Amino acid sequence: MATMKDVARLAGVSTSTVSHVINKDRFVSEAITAKVEAAIKELNYAPSALRVASNSIKHIPLAC
Repeated sequence: MATMKDVARLAGVSTSTVSHVINKDRFVSEAITAKVEAAIKELNYAPSALRVASNSIKHIPLAC
């Protein structure tokens, strides 16, 4: 199973850039996005189920 590091290595970018492309939480140029998406497709990368589940949990801050 491919990891985010594998995708980053193949695309020639950092793992944080791969994360930004996947999460669409920061601007990444179209050229870099295309490289990352091509690497994801080539490696059949899919985020782990545990990582996806932990990202969907919402934390509610408590005031004391």
